[in-house]
Amino acid sequence: MPALVAVACLVALLAPAAWFIRMLARRVVGVEPRRKTVTARRDDQTMVLPVSTASLAAGQYGLWFGPNFEHHALVGEVLSSDQGLVVRRFIKSTAPVPTEPFEAQLTAHVMNGPAEIDSAWENVDVPLRDGTSAPAWLFRSESPDKPWVIHVQGIRTSRLVTLRSVEVAQRAGLTSLVITYRGAGDGPPATVSSLGQREWSDLADAVAYARAQGAVAIYVVAWSMGAGLALELLRREPDAFDRLALIAPATNWREIVRRGVKNAGLPGFLTRAITWALGSPVASRLIGLPAPIDFDQLDWVNSFELAVPTLVIHSKGDEEIPFELTDDFASGHATVTLIETSAAPHGWELNVDRERAMSALSSWLEAT
Repeated sequence: MPALVAVACLVALLAPAAWFIRMLARRVVGVEPRRKTVTARRDDQTMVLPVSTASLAAGQYGLWFGPNFEHHALVGEVLSSDQGLVVRRFIKSTAPVPTEPFEAQLTAHVMNGPAEIDSAWENVDVPLRDGTSAPAWLFRSESPDKPWVIHVQGIRTSRLVTLRSVEVAQRAGLTSLVITYRGAGDGPPATVSSLGQREWSDLADAVAYARAQGAVAIYVVAWSMGAGLALELLRREPDAFDRLALIAPATNWREIVRRGVKNAGLPGFLTRAITWALGSPVASRLIGLPAPIDFDQLDWVNSFELAVPTLVIHSKGDEEIPFELTDDFASGHATVTLIETSAAPHGWELNVDRERAMSALSSWLEAT
């Protein structure tokens, strides 16, 4: 009897800890969007927002508002900042913006949809090897003999983030295919992400689709976690495509988890607990993963050879993915050219330092 009581007490003590670790692990692989909502107000030709790192960032940004945040406003440079409020220039919107305070989401989406790039854009379906398909946007070039560019979004977002790189490809006269993958925003549904360990095959199928459509050369522009799809595909098929560009790339998931734990003010030992749970055959199933995550495999900084010419755009302002990881990645691969922009929140490099970032990407796309 005393032994049973001791076991029961131990279980009672461990259960909350196990629940907490599972919750943290689910945050790493969860696919639900995490946009923060702010209270905004339009004042004539300006937009008033609460002070934050995001609202003070240089450049132009999107503001989603209205029912289900379906309307889009474009805001420009910061005009003033005082008493906890930021005043930015109002440029345009898809619907009237209230003058009374309203709930909105500030994002790096400077365009509200693909029609802002090209009115002749197409919805297409990319066949996947499991018999399903993934929706994609196709922007055809008038020069079919030029390379195709496949744009890959990150985790917990949508294809809208890639329109900034599509804009550059469009100016270069290249065909763009903006893909989705399992669990990514508006892609095929999934309850959790495998952080590229499984999703790389969706990019491989998109490459096959592009070649079947006549693409003679293929470039890939990958954002954030999208980098993992591209790098894992190249690990398995080193000549899968011809050139690669990475923006704020996830290149070492163990270290990204470590940074997230540190930023949250949590004790460092939780990094080991979270990565163990995600990599355990039993615990990973309880988290909802189809297979354990191999964090050694998801480290493309070490033990990985990158043969294709690669451009990387990143900044030291990224609080989600340490710039040091990108610097190590670039130092470890002779084929990588690293462009450091002005300090920007994660994935906002093409907004904050638009001229430098887009010029670098344009030169990379137009290289032969």
